Amino acid sequence: MIVAALLVWAPPGMSAQSGIVFGTVYDSIANEPLPDAAVFLWETPYSAETDSQGRFRIEDVPAGDYSILFFHTRLGERGISTGSRAISVQAGVDQQIDLGMPSLATLVRSQCLMESRSEGAGALAGKVTDSESALALGGARVTLSWHEESLTVPRRLEAVTDQAGWYRSCAVPVGIPILLSVDFYGRQGRRREVTVGASGYLEANAELFASRPVEVSGRLLDRDSGAPVEGADTWLRGTRFRMLTWPNGEFSFDDVPTGTYMLMTDHLAYGTKMDTLFVPNGTDLRIEMILDNRPIEIAPLTVVTSAPPVAIAQRRGGIVITSDAIDKVRQRSRDASDIIRSLNIPGILVRHLTGGTICVGYSTGQVMMNRAGCVGMLIFINDVRATDANMALRLPPDAIERMVVYKPVDAGTLFGLGAANGVWMIYTRGN
Repeated sequence: MIVAALLVWAPPGMSAQSGIVFGTVYDSIANEPLPDAAVFLWETPYSAETDSQGRFRIEDVPAGDYSILFFHTRLGERGISTGSRAISVQAGVDQQIDLGMPSLATLVRSQCLMESRSEGAGALAGKVTDSESALALGGARVTLSWHEESLTVPRRLEAVTDQAGWYRSCAVPVGIPILLSVDFYGRQGRRREVTVGASGYLEANAELFASRPVEVSGRLLDRDSGAPVEGADTWLRGTRFRMLTWPNGEFSFDDVPTGTYMLMTDHLAYGTKMDTLFVPNGTDLRIEMILDNRPIEIAPLTVVTSAPPVAIAQRRGGIVITSDAIDKVRQRSRDASDIIRSLNIPGILVRHLTGGTICVGYSTGQVMMNRAGCVGMLIFINDVRATDANMALRLPPDAIERMVVYKPVDAGTLFGLGAANGVWMIYTRGN
């Protein structure tokens, strides 16, 4: 008896029952390919990371139907969730699929749909940056004003840029010239007129130009004793400004250009600390930074120009967790992350990552939970955003009075871009 064998040829490295998925990931807001994006097939081990040109390639994928999606830190920063796309992989076939972030126009329109606005109102959005450093300017105030025939004084709207420098307004008129002006701690951008056309949307970016450098000085103090901290390595990250504090705990940097910096300190007894520092235009800045060798983050930096607290209007809604509810789990909790985990709030996931990092976020809004890294919820302590979320998560249980948790959809509406994975408000005792 002769038995015939059917041989199916497959390229080297590929199973006869598998295919290849390849393509490009594109950032439609920045108009450029998106490198270092994680692309994966949902609920499978098949994944890849995009190269410098935004290209990816996933090999040896068994034939079948899948959902493909991607994640990048820019998504979390801008409060964007792209969702998944269905693909069908065939044996021996190279399947191409291109993925991308939605355009700014699409993003703003979707956000405006969730806001109450008058019929026929248009949307205006853009980014405010520093011309020399190209740094995004968070906290810049954007003013939009225009005249209407029936009024003797112009109408006026204001928006404040988020930490990534983006602003938006969903209530501007269509077809009427609007005067756009920007102010960043007294530093003003060039005013200009813009008009929202028939499409109902316009992108208008703003750039602030160089100004007089200032002196940034301050001192480091021990939280418990109030004694000055000598010999702490203090610097503005990414710049030439660096020194050891003097015996009186003082430091000083001359001719610091206007912009946004990360103020870093390092000391053997206190470890490495950091906080965001805004250097305003033409005004010398004096800083007092309180250091603590315990893993507690309670307003460590006091500056003349500080980040504004959350507006009262943003405190509505959310899941309110009372002191009584916290008391039930307080004794068996080591820190704030243990409390939130013990409360078993639906959808919230707590992960302990390598290096002692803790991540808390809504699992439904966090595609990145399939990666080693993590983009968690925004965390506020007493209405001020925590600059180091990991330290905030280690806040002692006895220090916590109450909490409010906002789901991703509510958080994105109330807090804007960057809140796509939810917001966690922590209020300490005495506040």
